[in-house]
Amino acid sequence: MRTLRNSRHDIEGNGFWRVFRLNVLNKVLALGNYRFGIGLRPALVLMVLHYLGRPVFSLLIRYEPQFHRLYQILRKER
Repeated sequence: MRTLRNSRHDIEGNGFWRVFRLNVLNKVLALGNYRFGIGLRPALVLMVLHYLGRPVFSLLIRYEPQFHRLYQILRKER
């Protein structure tokens, strides 16, 4: 039996390319689980977030105390 998570603790098998392939297949054969499909713009947004999310997340984690102070200042200015 395969493991559910990889070495980076990400869920395996739910990558962007799998979703994209299923969307293309849904355009030809109605699979029923995507309704009208994801469209080009949401697919591009998903791809950008998927590939750029990890570096942004690591940056936010590294400087979390400084960002927390900034968030508090911005919240008080509302």
